[in-house]
Amino acid sequence: MPAKLTQKLTYAWERVSLRAKLTTLSVSVIGLLLIVSSFGTITLLRTYLQQNVDTMLTSTASTLSNENPATIEARLASGQLDLPRLPSDYYIAYLDPTGTLLIGLVSSAQNSDRLVPNLSKLTLQQVLLTEGEPFDAMIKSSSTRNTMTDWRMVAVPLKNLPGSVVIALPTNSNTALLSQYASIGGGFGILLLAISGIAIWVTISQALRPLREVERTAESVSSGDIGSRLIEHEGNTEIARLNRSLNSMLGSIETAMESRNRTLEQMRRFIADASHELRTPLVSVRGYAELYRMGVLKKNEDVADAMQRIEAEAIRMTGLVESLLALARLDEGTKISLGEHDLVSLARVAAKDASVADGNREIKLVDLDGNPLAEDAVLTATFDPGQLRQVLTNLLANACRFSPEGESVEIALGKRESEVVFEVRDHGEGIPEQLRAKVFERFYRADNSRNRDTGGSGLGLSIVSTIVEQHRGKVVALETPGGGATFRVAIPA
Repeated sequence: MPAKLTQKLTYAWERVSLRAKLTTLSVSVIGLLLIVSSFGTITLLRTYLQQNVDTMLTSTASTLSNENPATIEARLASGQLDLPRLPSDYYIAYLDPTGTLLIGLVSSAQNSDRLVPNLSKLTLQQVLLTEGEPFDAMIKSSSTRNTMTDWRMVAVPLKNLPGSVVIALPTNSNTALLSQYASIGGGFGILLLAISGIAIWVTISQALRPLREVERTAESVSSGDIGSRLIEHEGNTEIARLNRSLNSMLGSIETAMESRNRTLEQMRRFIADASHELRTPLVSVRGYAELYRMGVLKKNEDVADAMQRIEAEAIRMTGLVESLLALARLDEGTKISLGEHDLVSLARVAAKDASVADGNREIKLVDLDGNPLAEDAVLTATFDPGQLRQVLTNLLANACRFSPEGESVEIALGKRESEVVFEVRDHGEGIPEQLRAKVFERFYRADNSRNRDTGGSGLGLSIVSTIVEQHRGKVVALETPGGGATFRVAIPA
């Protein structure tokens, strides 16, 4: 088959619907099975009919080989000779050794115009060659019509006289029977194929109906409606499992897209806030530099003040950049190094550092009930000491920044059920309840004293929240009894 024709046929087949393909293939298989079945049945029937004929012909020939041709007709007429029951169109012929017809008997049920075979060439020598086995022969009739007819015959030599006897039976009756059976079988086969085709078409159409629902849902999702879902089917059928799997996939896609959108929105807001936070100190630095370049700052005191402000802004930008880098590393999912450590020892070091940084502000270590911790107190937990040190440092810096001078800050530690808890408590203005969940957002500042003038970047608590989440813990902002803010961190013990 040429390559172009193969490509055309392949292309045409690919354009056929799945329903038509399945129906065509199913009907083709059924048709092939019907053809094979009919062929096998006709072959078996032909063999059966031929075996019956051969048995009758052989038995009759064996009986007639013992008879005298001169008396055979009278004996048959008087019923003295018992022959097997032959079909009505049989033909019996006695031949001499040269093949000359001595006597020929036909069925009495046939008229005189029936065809009989011309056996003139069947000599005794040829009869001996058949060895008494049935054989087929197409022989021209001895009538004036000279018609060629198929015969099934047996020829055996006479036992008591020279010559032979031939029992012949035309095969047209069996052929007609087989043809009739083939016609009837073919008609029923065509009817069965038609019924099967309709039944298969309806069944496949019904089975493929859920696929149209899948197509509709896919089109809806592609148009932007990611909330579309397939109809759930009961049971454990292929369609039910497919619908559940697709619904699960669509749910995952919707969740991923929502997460992606939130991430993009957070990124845009983060970039905008970071740009705004960095622009403010840069504007101050640029302003003082321009004043110095223009010669406005002539006094040593003014120059020193400008340099001090530039240094302060540079320090502030450095802290902001370091916080941004810390958040970037945390967002990348940097693996933390967990181990068994003493949280009290870590809190003492962090408290000491914060006290020195804030002018010797008193930072107390207490239990969750407010009682001072003993010097030998130990609280073991599983955490990354470097990361949790960052959490304590940020919380303490935040508490010191928003507490009045002279007010102490407490670190409360303890264990509740399966969690280790520590709190950083200040006694400042506190955080309004409606804003407590927002203080962990990046660059967020409340409208009270927690503003840029205090020196905060709005990233410290975001870092705290991210680190605590990596420890599979949680952090919340509460109110300190008597006034102030309390940040409670709980991590698995």
